[in-house]
Amino acid sequence: MNRRLVSAVAAVGLAASLGLAAAGSASADPVPDQPGTPPSGKTAAQIYATVGADAFAELTNNLATKYNAQTPAPTRVIASYDAINPVTGAAGENITTKPGCTVARPNGANAGITAILLNQKSTVDPSQYCIDFVRSSRAKGAAAGEANLTFYAQSRDAVSYGVIGNAYAPTTPLTTTQLKDIFECTVTDWSEVGGQAGDIHVYLPPASAATLTFFLQAIGTNLNNVQAGCAGLPTVFSGQQNDGESMGGDPQGILPYAVTKWAAQVNQPPGIQDLRGGAHVGPVNTTTSPTTTTTLGGVQYQVLNPAFTTGSSASFGRIFFNTVRNDAPDDLKAVFKAGGYLCQHADELLIPFGNTPLGDDTSASRYCGQPS
Repeated sequence: MNRRLVSAVAAVGLAASLGLAAAGSASADPVPDQPGTPPSGKTAAQIYATVGADAFAELTNNLATKYNAQTPAPTRVIASYDAINPVTGAAGENITTKPGCTVARPNGANAGITAILLNQKSTVDPSQYCIDFVRSSRAKGAAAGEANLTFYAQSRDAVSYGVIGNAYAPTTPLTTTQLKDIFECTVTDWSEVGGQAGDIHVYLPPASAATLTFFLQAIGTNLNNVQAGCAGLPTVFSGQQNDGESMGGDPQGILPYAVTKWAAQVNQPPGIQDLRGGAHVGPVNTTTSPTTTTTLGGVQYQVLNPAFTTGSSASFGRIFFNTVRNDAPDDLKAVFKAGGYLCQHADELLIPFGNTPLGDDTSASRYCGQPS
C-alpha cells in the first residue's frame, strides 16, 4: 500500500475518514527495508540523526547518501528519517534514531522542532542527543526554546494549493481572499469562486505540518479559525501533506501543496514517488506559474518559479532550513553553513528535487547557509 494513503487518519481532528488504496512504495530512512531503525554497525556517537519536514525529506535522504559516501568517510554518518513510515504510511510510530534512542516519529517541521527541543539523549550513551538537526520548512520562531537553535537557510520554496483538473476548480487563479474563505469553510461551493457548481472538499494535512501552518498564515488565517469554521462539515477530510493521492482522485478537492515537492514528484529523482494523483498546483492572485523549468547536466527539471515568490503572491514564498542546536559540533554545522558541504553541492542536491538554490553571495538578502 502506498505509504501516504494510509496516513490519512493523522490529520487535524476535524475530518471524516476517507478509504483509499493504491500500490507502490518508496525507499527511505537509513535502512530502507527496516524503517525507523538506525544505520547498522554504528554507535550513537557515529550518527547525526534528522527528522522533521516532509516537504524536503527525500532531498535530505539524498544528501545523506552522498555525504556518507565521501572519501575519506566522514566521522559521523547522517541518518535521515521521513515524516511518516516510508513503507506503511504510519504516522507517529516509535522509531530508533540511534542506539538507545526511541522517539515518536515527528510528522512535519513543527513536530521536529518540538522534538529537538526535548533534548532527549541516548540511554546507552548519555553524551549523545537522539536528534541532531531538523528539516524545517518554516523560519525560526519567537518561542523561548528556539533561541537555542540556529536555522541555516537551504533553498527557496513556496506553498500553493493542489486541485485535480478543472472540472470544478476555476481555470483562473484563486485569490488570497478566496483561499481564506475556502479553508475557513465560509465558501463551500466552487461556483462561488468562479468554478463549476459543486461542494468544495477541503483536505487538511496534519496540524504538525509546517506546510499547513505556513499556508494558513499566507492566506490570512490560522488553524483555530479553520477548526471553528469547518467543524462537523462532511466536506472536510484528512490528507497527508504534499500528497495529491490522498485526495483519491476527488475533482472537488483542494489541498495545500509545497511547490518544490510537486516539482520533485514530476522530476522523480532518487527516493521520490509521483504522488500527485493528477493534482496540479494552482497560481494565486496572478497567472504567474508556481513552477518553471531549468536544465542541469543536460537534463530538464521542474523547479520553483522564483517569480511566484514575488509580487502579489510573495506571501506564499518561504525558505527551507536545516536547524541545529547553537552548541552543535562544528562538523555538523559545516554541512549547512555558508561554503559548507550542502552549499558547495547546491545545484546537484537541490535542483532535481525542485528547489531553487539561494546562491553564495553573502551580501544578498538571502544566501545558502545564512544563519538565523
